Amino acid sequence: MTEFAFDSGKIVQQLLVNFQEVNNSGVMGVDKRIRFLVAQLFTSENEVIDGQAFKATTTLFKKQLGFFNALDGNTRASLAGLLLVNGQSDEKTVARVIDHYELLVEAGFKRTNFTYFGAYLLLKADKPKHVATRAHDIYMALRKQHPFLTGAEDVTSAVLMAQLDTSLSVEQLAMINEYYFTEFNRAGFRKNDSLQFLAATSTLIFLECDVNHVKKVVQLMKELERADVKIRPLHYVTLGILAYVQESTELDVAFFDLLEAMRHDSGLRWNREFYTAMALSLYTEEQARNMTREQVESLMVSVHVLIAIERAAAASAAAAASVAAASSGGS
Repeated sequence: MTEFAFDSGKIVQQLLVNFQEVNNSGVMGVDKRIRFLVAQLFTSENEVIDGQAFKATTTLFKKQLGFFNALDGNTRASLAGLLLVNGQSDEKTVARVIDHYELLVEAGFKRTNFTYFGAYLLLKADKPKHVATRAHDIYMALRKQHPFLTGAEDVTSAVLMAQLDTSLSVEQLAMINEYYFTEFNRAGFRKNDSLQFLAATSTLIFLECDVNHVKKVVQLMKELERADVKIRPLHYVTLGILAYVQESTELDVAFFDLLEAMRHDSGLRWNREFYTAMALSLYTEEQARNMTREQVESLMVSVHVLIAIERAAAASAAAAASVAAASSGGS
């Protein structure tokens, strides 16, 4: 990765270049949100995506899975982008993702596109079969607390918590998760899957109930809303990670410059909620990379893991939004 200069004009220009490369890759039938998500992944690394390598990675999934599987084009493109930006787009890694998907199904998860995101997160697990089993136990504990809210999307949250190096029981993890879910909801965050993911991320980071983290996330939300930046569920996880990596609850001018540049570009202003999510994500990753050595060493979770969480959450949310838009006849 080359050095990332946080220049709003250059970032928007590179984002649009990457978006066009994705469009020209020959990967068809992919929602606009997903195409921008993949473009954003490479923009955050100050790289231009190789369109042919992107297409080749999506083709690997097709070849290894065949026609009869739960993996749709949007999720396949998301996974291909996540693997490619991490230099993991080889045949062996794609096979591991598919194997991990089967492990999650054997553990009790349903065959859905969201289970593939859980399979992607399992790539970092030393004992994926054990993690898959524990993940399902955690999932069932979450479902017990929120039977009508907990759905297929929550496999990602469960897999994240199942990989924790902790002696805490499933019940204790679920209790901490419920604390964050309840406190964020009281502060104005909506009850939905994004809130579950924010709660799970907070649980993973602290492994305890941290009232100061809740206050900091809420302060950041209020700071943004005072600046006329409406916080939606799509932004929840990124906001939680930003509150963790940034000492202050104030956002500097770089974020607002980027948001303004996106707002005024005809290629980006089609969806305010989504371009705000991209701006927050790019800014959060930049803040994480600019942490001092002392700050990084004080973290309980590595910056690389945080970025992986944020990207997986964004991909999962974009895939869900794509499904919702398709079912309602949207673009």
